[in-house]
Amino acid sequence: MWRQYNREELYQQVWEKPMLRVAEQYGVSAVALGKACRKLSVPVPGRGHWAKLAHGQPGTAKPDLPKLDNVPVVYRSERSQLKQNAPTQNNPELAAIDQLLSSGALDPQDESAAKPHVLVRHTASQFRSRTRKDEHGILLPREAGALNVRVTEGTIDRALQIMNQVLSVLERQNLGVEISEHGDTVALIQGRCISFGIEEPIRKVITEKARVPNPSDRWDYDRVVTYEPSGMLALVIHSETWDARALRTRWSDAKIQTLEKLIPDFVAGLMRIAVSLRQKEEGRKRQELEQQKRAQQLARLQKDIEEEEKKVREFNGWIENWERAERMRRFISAYAEKSRSRPAEEQPRTREWIEWAGREADRLDPFVSEKPPSILDRKHELRYRSWSGIEVA
Repeated sequence: MWRQYNREELYQQVWEKPMLRVAEQYGVSAVALGKACRKLSVPVPGRGHWAKLAHGQPGTAKPDLPKLDNVPVVYRSERSQLKQNAPTQNNPELAAIDQLLSSGALDPQDESAAKPHVLVRHTASQFRSRTRKDEHGILLPREAGALNVRVTEGTIDRALQIMNQVLSVLERQNLGVEISEHGDTVALIQGRCISFGIEEPIRKVITEKARVPNPSDRWDYDRVVTYEPSGMLALVIHSETWDARALRTRWSDAKIQTLEKLIPDFVAGLMRIAVSLRQKEEGRKRQELEQQKRAQQLARLQKDIEEEEKKVREFNGWIENWERAERMRRFISAYAEKSRSRPAEEQPRTREWIEWAGREADRLDPFVSEKPPSILDRKHELRYRSWSGIEVA
């Protein structure tokens, strides 16, 4: 869905807060917002306006909104605005960072440029010779332990000044900065090490050099690829953000705003990444605990089911044995009745069998607590013979 810019409302907003803050509110880039202002003939503050106001100096005078006979219609995507605002609307910690940012607490102070941070001084000493460079002209430090600064000779001084301002703002918020054992520059925020640095994008330049005196088609040219410094700088968050992909990780020089003006938002970005990663880690741990709890519940459930099945099998076995015992007793009774007519010499053997059969019935009957002994109870002794090597003749 597309929504139309309100010209009068936009005019008031760009004079109430920096363009970058207004752009974030609309869910667009500062460049896109600047284009919209030009199309709508909305005057915007000049360079240094907000810095002067922050230090008690008068800024650019606010001009009147020009009157237009035909106001152009400029649209923006409502979907991008919803996507931009979604993380903070449902996250109080991210909303608190935005409040900190809008209050000016993350703005750099002038005295930070006059007092270089110890890490900035050490990094400057590493690049003092400015002779060690890679194939693209990026300066290389003499040894490990320097800040993550990947720029050319033409931008090294400005890059160090920007890093000095970033470190100053972080320390003002009681957030530490150190060089990790892997050589990364990390901000220590909420128990997380957020890696960051400053870099200068290298521009790839492709030129065509004629191979013959009078080239007539593209095969008569050789493509020559060279790399040259862009002169632009970018603050970059290098830490893996996994599910925090919606959060910004790169701030660059632009036509309407320099990187120095983006330092507050960059520091806020470091804090947002730390909060997001911590919350994701806590969520992962909660999920693991829930999975462990569920696994324990399932294990107990399985044990209870197995015990219940055992009781059911035992119960069914009792019923089966009781029914067999009762059937056996009825058979024994009928057998005894039928055997009375047998000759007297067979009666002892008959009584002996009836007594044996009664004992077998009692052995099956679950209601008989004291089971009669049986030769079958010694069957386990034969297993002893098998592994002891004893032979029975």
